[in-house]
Amino acid sequence: MKNTLTAFSLAVLFLLTIPAIAQEQVPPASFLYNGVPVNFATFDYQLINNEQIFTAPDGNLQYKVLTEKATVGDHDFWNYRTSLANLSESEETKIVSEFYPFDFKFPLMEMGQTVSLNTLRGSLCSPEDFIPVAVELKPYETCSFSTPSGRSSNECMPFIELNLDETHGLFFAIGWTGSWKTRFANDGECVHVQIGIDNTNFKLLPGENVIQPSVTYAIRDNITRREFKTLFHRYMMEYRVPRDADGKIIPPILAVAAGGGNKTPEMMRQVLQYVIDNKMPFDTYWVDAGWYGAPHEDENYSNCGPNWARYVGDWRINTVTHPTGDLLPIANAVHKAGMKFLLWFEPERIEDNAPILEQYPEYRHRNLLDLGNPEALKWIQNTVYGIIEKHKIDVYREDFNLDPGPVWEQLDNENPDRVGMAEMKHVAGLYQFLDDMRNRFPNILQENCASGGRRIDIEMVSRAHSYCRSDYYIGPKPGDSAFLLGQIATLNTTPYLPFQGCEFNCVPVGDDYAAFSIISSGTVITPSDFDGGIIKREFSPDETAWFKKVFDVAHRMQEFYLGDFYQLTDEVSADNTLWCAWQCDRDDLNEGFAIAFRRADSTENEKILQLGNIDPDAHYEIECYNGESKTVKGTELADWKVNLEPRSFCLIFYKKK
Repeated sequence: MKNTLTAFSLAVLFLLTIPAIAQEQVPPASFLYNGVPVNFATFDYQLINNEQIFTAPDGNLQYKVLTEKATVGDHDFWNYRTSLANLSESEETKIVSEFYPFDFKFPLMEMGQTVSLNTLRGSLCSPEDFIPVAVELKPYETCSFSTPSGRSSNECMPFIELNLDETHGLFFAIGWTGSWKTRFANDGECVHVQIGIDNTNFKLLPGENVIQPSVTYAIRDNITRREFKTLFHRYMMEYRVPRDADGKIIPPILAVAAGGGNKTPEMMRQVLQYVIDNKMPFDTYWVDAGWYGAPHEDENYSNCGPNWARYVGDWRINTVTHPTGDLLPIANAVHKAGMKFLLWFEPERIEDNAPILEQYPEYRHRNLLDLGNPEALKWIQNTVYGIIEKHKIDVYREDFNLDPGPVWEQLDNENPDRVGMAEMKHVAGLYQFLDDMRNRFPNILQENCASGGRRIDIEMVSRAHSYCRSDYYIGPKPGDSAFLLGQIATLNTTPYLPFQGCEFNCVPVGDDYAAFSIISSGTVITPSDFDGGIIKREFSPDETAWFKKVFDVAHRMQEFYLGDFYQLTDEVSADNTLWCAWQCDRDDLNEGFAIAFRRADSTENEKILQLGNIDPDAHYEIECYNGESKTVKGTELADWKVNLEPRSFCLIFYKKK
């Protein structure tokens, strides 16, 4: 009987959700207009291409929803982008409140069924960043997730699974780089799903328009959660990750950092020369915070120095450290060496001593630049784009070290009939800032940081890579906590964030287990963080040889992150008794790699891991990190038997013969 119900319920899901949303005059949204639940049947309706347009009876308020469909394998992924506009040039709209741009009821497979919700914890500079979160949702219960801080992956990751059973469910990816919220309510017959901004109660001024969170949604039909992660990763790779002017995926980077921009030009040159002389495989040279501000003496040895935060918002080059008034000495040398040049910015924060505030104090609220102010947006665009153009910057790094939620809440309290407006305008301004940058510099790679990985959502992932997924990696940490976090982050988040990495400076020289726990599709190392290496002392030949060995392998692994990603173990927590393993496979090359970690307190000596996309009838050449090579049958590789000592790992590269 259950199979019949399953088939019937899935048919209902398809018939009552996607086609209705895409073709009928009933969008998956809800809000109150002038205190009354909106009835879209009373709205004037137009369908132009894939965009539904609903105009309220008063002729002022217009609601739009753009529906985009992508197919991967036999699964469809639907993305909804919604906006509101006031068509009147003279009148305000009535109040819009309790706005959910995604609001729909999904039938259960059985009456009175208990379902489950799965997501990941956010990035809070903790060894438990990105650990799994699982919630049972029983009949007549509700569950909510939200990010009141205003940073989209601070408290919780905006990728949520609703599981009906082991092989059926729904998936939601929220595209909003602000304070989103979700509500899941099980009424015993359906699960009511609502997704939107944390708080809304606003009128639109004449001619005004706003955007709402986008929602990407899919039905998981007859595949496991782990299999669906591979499918969603494939969707991200085919449709969402950043691409260059030729439409090619911008690959992950392997970076060496001078540290902060407080380093002198000579110090920066020394780091670059070390890489060149030792034929290190780094493709990017990274200059982080501290290069800007009024002329001031700086401490040159520590990473970024003591003044980096003080001068944020003053984007003049500090001429005491950089006498030429620019960073061209290092930028030109990097480009001459055939590497990319990365430069750090924090455009959305502005401190008291920023010169622009003398003339335009209204450009900020507290320390938050008002990207909803067109003139403030224009100023920061002209400023940052000018620096990018002058230095031919290849990788633009955007940091964001404050929680905007409290700022937006204060503005809401001051404007009770404009609640939510400051956030909506700021987020729209952020997207315009990044998208206009890409239009002007079509081959640039944007890199997304926010005190670590605190703004990872599908809109930002579509624009930027993230090479500081948690600030917890910075500096030595107790035990293996940072290395467990490295495994957690790569295994748990790569399906959503294909190109990612973190700082390598927590890794002790010579510790391979630690190194490959940290290494992901991309990594950044700051040599001076290793007891002042290069800047204060020379690395020993043994240190240099180890760095080269590790990063040569990291470089070799990178190309396979452009293929399919397989979770070979379930999502892991910070529990030191677990195993953790994943695989990256290039079907177009008939090769890939697999890596498995046995943590220090695990009592399991052996695991059999089922690899993906292995031809059982073929033979494969295997090359192990320890130097061993052999040829095995596909059947043996498909069921990869791994025997490890506590706190060790196995990395293999395979190629189909």
